[in-house]
Formats: sequence, structure tokens, C-alpha cells
Amino acid sequence: MLTSEPTNLQKDNLALLELITQQRFGVEYQPLIDTLTGSVMGYEALARFYCSDDRPLSPLTVFKLLHDSPLMLAQVELHLKRLQVRYRPDDLPLFLNLDPHAFAIFSEVTQGGSNEFISLLRGHSGLVIEIIENTDVNDATISQQMSELMREQGFSIALDDLGAPGSMVSLTILSEVDFIKFDRSWLKETQNDSMQLLLRSVINFARLSGKKTVIEGVETAEDLAKAVNLGIDYVQGFFYQELFITQRCYG
Repeated sequence: MLTSEPTNLQKDNLALLELITQQRFGVEYQPLIDTLTGSVMGYEALARFYCSDDRPLSPLTVFKLLHDSPLMLAQVELHLKRLQVRYRPDDLPLFLNLDPHAFAIFSEVTQGGSNEFISLLRGHSGLVIEIIENTDVNDATISQQMSELMREQGFSIALDDLGAPGSMVSLTILSEVDFIKFDRSWLKETQNDSMQLLLRSVINFARLSGKKTVIEGVETAEDLAKAVNLGIDYVQGFFYQELFITQRCYG
């Protein structure tokens, strides 16, 4: 089986191939909560994976291994997106994480033709495409291209995990997105005055430019109170776990 901290790469790759062959995939929908009304404004769709005995696997581990095989990553990501739009709850906005490397693979394969992700998502209303923060300039370029193509299709764009440790952000993307999603680490960053000033400045920038803000990782009433005090528009996290919707898509 895959482990959360893979130590035997060959064994993990064989397990990964078996997982994908059997398509033991699932979807978890986590609500985004309006801080003013307490109502659900939409859902974020997250990938879930399962062992042969139905125990959950770490998505972080699975995707880490998939990145070693770009074509497999692209195929799995496309299949997951099919499931995520198929089982979407209600008729509320749906936030979709889209891996820029998977998106780029299909752009290369079609050589200027219609990207498979665009073909799949076109015609679905209320979608918000989440662009992940990047670790190098090349990733930022890919994310920028993906953002532009998705916006041409009429989709809203969110910048995900702003401020996550080890990541960087493109100011161009930051200026163009509709939603700014702050990494959970901001909720713990309370002692650093400079970081708090930066956080409030970005929130103020979002407000002045008509963007909506979301903070992830809200786990307690204290976390929620911090988000409200900051003027964050929406929150999500395990504080609202009873509202999570999980769909196993195999068997």
C-alpha cells in the first residue's frame, strides 16, 4: 500500500499503478462559509484515494508520486475532474483545483488544439478554477497561461494557498484573479507584526479591487473569530466537518 511517507519508491509505484488501474477514487466537497451570514456559498472539490481494503490514502503522497509520471498525472487529474463535476452538490459555485502541469501536458499533446480540461469543463456553470501557488518561475508561467485560457472560457479564477511556506506568487496572477485564498498558516502567524501588516494589506487590496477573500484551515471558533476580525469574506476548514460531503466513486 502507499504510505504517507514513502520509503520504498519501487513498491509505492507498483501500488500507485494498482490504485489507478482499479480507479479507487473519491471526491470530498468542503463548504466555503460566508463569514457574514454563516451560510454555505459554495464547495471546494478535493480528490480522495483508497487502499484495496477501503482505508484512505494520503492525497499528498499520491500526487507526489504522480508528478514523477506527467502523462499518468494528466490522465488521473482529468478523470478526477470528471468525477468532481459529476457529483457536485446543489447548484452552488464549485471550486476546482487544477494542476498546471497536468493542464500543460494536454496542451502539448493537442499542439494548439482544444485542451482536454477545457473541453470537459466547458458548459458547466459556476466553476471557479483554483491556481496553486508556485515554486519556480516556469510554474508561474504555466499557471499564467492556464489562467488566461480558463478566463477566456468564462470561468472565475482563484489563487490558492497564498503565503504557503516554500511557495512564490506571481503578482500578475494576484492582480487578475477573482478570489484570493490564504493558506492556513496565516491563522498561526499572530506574533509577527510585519506579516500581519502584509496580510491586512492584501485583504485591503482585494476589497478595493473587487476580489473576494477566503482563508483555509479554520479548525476552531477562535480561528473563525480571527478571520471575521480580519474582514475575510469566506472560510473553510475542519470546523465545518459535519458539512463535508464525501462520495466514493468506485465499487
